[in-house]
Parts: sequence; structure tokens; C-alpha cells
Amino acid sequence: DDELNVMPPPEQQDHTVLIGLFGGSVSQQVTLYFQRALSRYFTDNNLERRPVVLGLNTTAFKEPQQAMIAANALLLGGHFDIMVNLDGFNEFYIARQNFIQMGVFPFFDLGGNWVQGLTAAETSLVGRIGILRAEQVRRRRAAYRHPLRYTAVYGIARRYRRERAERRIIRLNHDLAATRVTYSLEAHGPRSGFQDEQDFSREAARVWYRGSLLLAELAAATGAEYYHFLQPNQYVPDSKPLSVKELRNAYSPKSGQELYGMAYPLLAELGERLRRQQVNYFDLTYIFANEARTLYRDDCCHFNDRGNELLAAAMVERMAPALHRASTAAVPPSGLAAAARPQPELLLIIDAEWQVYRRGSYWLVYVRENCAPEESAPGFFLHIIPVDATDLPPERREYGFDNLDFRFADAGRLIGGRCTTGRQLPGYPIASIRTGQYIYGGDKLWEGEYRFVE
Repeated sequence: DDELNVMPPPEQQDHTVLIGLFGGSVSQQVTLYFQRALSRYFTDNNLERRPVVLGLNTTAFKEPQQAMIAANALLLGGHFDIMVNLDGFNEFYIARQNFIQMGVFPFFDLGGNWVQGLTAAETSLVGRIGILRAEQVRRRRAAYRHPLRYTAVYGIARRYRRERAERRIIRLNHDLAATRVTYSLEAHGPRSGFQDEQDFSREAARVWYRGSLLLAELAAATGAEYYHFLQPNQYVPDSKPLSVKELRNAYSPKSGQELYGMAYPLLAELGERLRRQQVNYFDLTYIFANEARTLYRDDCCHFNDRGNELLAAAMVERMAPALHRASTAAVPPSGLAAAARPQPELLLIIDAEWQVYRRGSYWLVYVRENCAPEESAPGFFLHIIPVDATDLPPERREYGFDNLDFRFADAGRLIGGRCTTGRQLPGYPIASIRTGQYIYGGDKLWEGEYRFVE
């Protein structure tokens, strides 16, 4: 309905199930097919209410866009019954483009590098880049109708023109960067300290991982359910028998395999960690493993009608439990009223002089009943042992753990004889923590250890 295609999303209604769909162009292009698949599922299963998909997705979106847009929609008073994230490819491709071609921090807000006014020289370069990109789009569309589009000669010529245009765009972007004598935070974002592409790739995967955890917690805090799908891609080995048409028009071995080599293995590994942290995460990279028909329509990642239909059906199938729950659940308060709901359940992880609880994925809460002031005066130590030691700050790697020691006075509260304080955990995957209280220069008063589920 037109009245539903607004921002912010509408409040929950007793006759609809509102589903927010986040991601980049693959997510954007599957939106209509996803809506149709959901409508069929509700009809076939005689579910109450009506599914309404809100496509909060667009070309080139990647983290942090998904998390930022979801948070903004909720902040503006919207509500979701289910939040769905379909992504994966852009997390590396777009971030890498921004970083290498434009010198922009790879996790900068999309388009943030254009917030500053351009000089005449910069405007000229931007215009030339825009013309080249528009020409690429025009050629891509014309290729689908060209009478020789299935011939090897045409495929080779098309690839040559595309790669030549990409080299010119890269060169012009370097020229554009060179016109700015001084580094601009507004135009480029924070400076990055990546040592090499492998270092960048690991951080891109971690940002994707942390973004999904944040979306899951936003959903939980506002009464929604969250589903995360890793999109299929033709460059994942053995993920699909490519047709002759796909090999000609939708497969560029050099660029695609290089990107896959950096990207999808890292996402697969961290995706398993999302599952172990109770996120509804599904790797869809092999759903076309037995599908010989043509599904990919370009050498990036996009699908034809049949591919979009199959992808949407796979998503709906895995969301079935949530669809049944959302169709029959009582309507809760929506929008910012949801922020008053109880926080995620506290999990007791250490029972000592102080009880230590885990809240969600990022927070530790320390509690002591009948707490005297002198019992909160000694310092607290908190040592974080990561799954991957390279996640540690360089100065901590030789020790094998991160040191997040703190004092109760930093953020503690004493109310009615009850002491409480909390600490935020790092976003990287954690193997275990050690924490306790100590006297500066003296002995430990108490300590405990908690191992995260692997």
C-alpha cells in the first residue's frame, strides 16, 4: 500500500505483519519477490493478518548502513514485527572500492565523502567519473539485447571495454584525491591503519558481524524477531553449476574469485559465530547447488526473475516459525514506547563476592547486594581473551588478552545498599573473560572466569 511506503515505518497494526528488509541492491531487487512469496505463504497456511514488506535497502548499502537505518527508523517512531537482513557481497566490494579508489574510510557512512563543497577542478573530475559510470550502465543494459550477446567474441570485447572503463575510473578517482592537498575528516572519514588487504578484509568481516549482532539486539529490544541471510554468489566454489549463458555474461574469473577469496570464507566463519550466539542466521550460498538453469544476470551478484523467486522462497521457508508467531501475537506498544520494555534477560556467568551477569552480546553487569562503600572501593580487573589474537590492539598482542580494568566510581551506582556497575565488551569474537577485584599493588580479592560457548 502507498500509505505504508513511508519513512518512518508505520506503527504496528492488528491486521498486518510489518517486515523490514535491509541490505544492498540484491536485497532491493528481491523485495517484490519477497513480498509475493510471503503473501503466498500466508494464504497457503491460512495465517491471520497480511504481510507487508518495507524495503529499507538500496544499491551499494553495506554496514554500517543496515544498522544505522534500522536504528533511525525505530528512533523516528516506527515498528517492525520482523527485521530481515540480506547482504554479504557489498561488505567487501563497496568498502574496498571506497578505500582503494577514493581514499575514503571503508566503513564511512555511504556518500559521506561528498558532503563538502567541490572546487572547479574536483567538479570536473566528478563529472567525468559520473559519465563513465553512466556509460557502463548503458552498455550493460544494451548487452542484454545485443544480437551477438551469446558469442564468445562479443563477451571478450565487452569484458575488455568494462575493464578499461574501470581502470579509467580508478585513475580519475586518484586524480580527484590528489586535488585535495590536506586530509579532510568530513570528506574521507577517519584515517585507517590497515596494513594490507588481508587486514582490511578481516576488519570488513568483523564490521559485518558486529552489525548483525547490533540488529539482533535492536530487534530484541523492540519486540521484533531478526533474521540474517548471507546472499548467494556465483563465485563461491561449487555453489551452482553455471550455465553457458552465465559463463558468458555473469562470470569474471579474475575479479570475482579474488573477491571471493577475501570475503566469503571470513563471512562463513563469523556467520557460525552468529548462530552460536542465538542469531537466526542462514548461509544461503549453496541454495542453487543443484540448479542448472540460468539465474545470475550479471558478473557481480544479481539475479534474473527466476533467481529472485527462488531466493525469496528460500528466505520465507526459513522464516516460517517467526511468520506464524507474528501472525497470531498480540499487538504490543510500538515505536519509541517499545524502548520501555524489559531489557534482554540477564545471564549469571560468575557467582562470587560480586555476581557478574551477561546482558545480550556486549554488556557485563556487576551486582553486589548489601554493599558497603568500602566493598566498591577496590579496583576491578577485566581481561578479554579473543578467539583471534589479531583482534587485540597491537600493544596487547604479546600478552594474549585485552585489559579493560575499571573502578566502581567510573560508572557505578549505590542505591538502597545495592551496588551495580557495568562494562561494555569489545565487538570482536571472544573466547573467554577473567574478571575480579584487586587492591592496587596487592592481592586479588576475588576472581572468576567465563568461557563463551564455542
